[in-house]
Parts: sequence; structure tokens; C-alpha cells
Amino acid sequence: SLLFHVRRMDTTVPSAKLEGNMWNFYNTILHRNPIQTEMATSAALWFSGDVLAQYLERRYGGKKKVDAVRDVAPTPKQHRQKHQKEVIQQQSNQHINIDWRRVGIQTLYAGAIWAPFGHYWYKWLDKAAYDLAPPSVSKIRFVGAKLVLEMVLLHPIALFGFFTCVGLMGGDSVREVIEQLRNDFFPSLVIEYLMWTPIDTANFLFIPVKHQLLVVNTMCLFESVMLSYIKANGISLPGYGSEDKKEAKKKERID
Repeated sequence: SLLFHVRRMDTTVPSAKLEGNMWNFYNTILHRNPIQTEMATSAALWFSGDVLAQYLERRYGGKKKVDAVRDVAPTPKQHRQKHQKEVIQQQSNQHINIDWRRVGIQTLYAGAIWAPFGHYWYKWLDKAAYDLAPPSVSKIRFVGAKLVLEMVLLHPIALFGFFTCVGLMGGDSVREVIEQLRNDFFPSLVIEYLMWTPIDTANFLFIPVKHQLLVVNTMCLFESVMLSYIKANGISLPGYGSEDKKEAKKKERID
């Protein structure tokens, strides 16, 4: 009816106005304090991502990554991890138990390390791609140059930084960090390429530079779920990191 239509308009217009005001407010603080705003945004999104990752682990199960060196007796940390896993399994049918220390480490990494790096990266990327392939000549080449730089430089560096920084902050030894990089870096990088290639293409084509990190951080909510899960449980692609290969590597180390 006409009355229903009017009431519906009355409820949607303030909502749209509120969203517009929030976006304007975000743009204002982003302009005044770009790095601080991006740090807060990154921290909030990665905080949410790790909580969601742990929820999925507790709800659907996740196998903790194997000991970094199989022929060495378990460390006190590994004993604690085993005990925590047993407790989590006992409580899985009762409630979800969040590891807030792990959440804090992920949040600290995102806000203090990734966000400042990403801020300067996207500024540099735009200038570097402009020098390589000016958009006035060909916008497709310009976007292609940014995409190549993103794939060749950003993703390997960011992934290496994630496993190294989060691992060390979480109490992993250098040996454990190196072992996880050996096992999980390449499979994670393949997933990164599959996930980010279409996102980066759309981001570079349609989004202004000042908002590109916001788009990346928004998608990082999903990426942080993936990386948090991989950091805690490990990953292997079909034909890569199989048990046979792991056993072969173990024998090589013993020999």
C-alpha cells in the first residue's frame, strides 16, 4: 500500500544517510591521520579474522602442525600445545574457547607491522607502475604492471613476514619458523595468488589509491582466517608436502 511504501522510505533514507555520514567520517580521519587510521582498521579486521578462524577450528576441528623436528624430544611449548588441544577437544561440545593471546599477536602484527608497510607499499606501487607503464598510454598495461609487482614482490614478502613475525611473537623458535616456512610457504603462496589476482585486478582498475588498502584490509578479513588457520595447523596441496615426501626428508636429515 501507499502507507507501507512511505513508511519503508522513511526507514531506508536515514539508514542511507547514516552510512554516508560514516563513510565521510572515515574519509576525514583517513585524510588527517592516514597511517593511524589504517593501523586501527587493519588491527580490527585481523582481530575479527583470528577470532573467526579459532571458532571454525574449535567447531569443525583442526590438526595442529607437526613438531618442527620429529627426531627431537617435545619441548615444553609443545607439551602445552598438546594439553591445550586436549582441553579444547573436551570443551568443544560445551562452548568455544578463544585463545586471546593468539588473537592479540595477530592483531599486533596487523596493526603495527602490516598496516604501515601496506600504506607505503601502495603509494610506491602506484608510482612504480606509472614509470613502467603510464596509464595515459594504456590503462591495461598500467594495471598489469601493478599486478606483476604485487605478485612478484608483495605477496612473497608479506607471507614471509607473516610466518616469521607471528611465529617469533608467538614463542616459536627460529628453527620452528624455518620449518613452517619450508612446509607451508609455497602452498600458502599458491592460494594467495588464486585469491588475490582477481581482487587486485578489480582494485587497481576501479578503486582510488587512497582506498586501495581499505579494500585489501576488508578482504584480509578472509585472508586472516586462512593464514591464522594455516599458522596453527599447517597446510599441504595435493602432491605437495605429502607424508611420503616428509618421511623422505626426515631420512635425509638422519643420514
